[in-house]
Amino acid sequence: MLRGGRGAVAALRRAAGSRGAGGHGQGQGQALEPTLLRFLVCPLSKRPLRYDESTNELINEELGIAYPVIDGIPNMIPEAARTTRKKPPADSLKETSGPAGPQQ
Repeated sequence: MLRGGRGAVAALRRAAGSRGAGGHGQGQGQALEPTLLRFLVCPLSKRPLRYDESTNELINEELGIAYPVIDGIPNMIPEAARTTRKKPPADSLKETSGPAGPQQ
């Protein structure tokens, strides 16, 4: 998702132009254009994202998901995101079992 109107469009054009004619290769080698980050928000939570250069992903810490950046283009389709957490945060866990102790 984009926020910011004309500035976002200009940043996208710069990012697309910087790839050049050879930008059709496979893989995730090209990094995200830094000016795009201020315009991008998570399509699910509508919150800003953090860019992780080491994995070339846009991270939503709150939801625990990461969107891939492929050839400098963020893939912000929720189904394309990977989960970054192995289990939900402790505050969202609810006690569902009865009192501890042996059952008879």
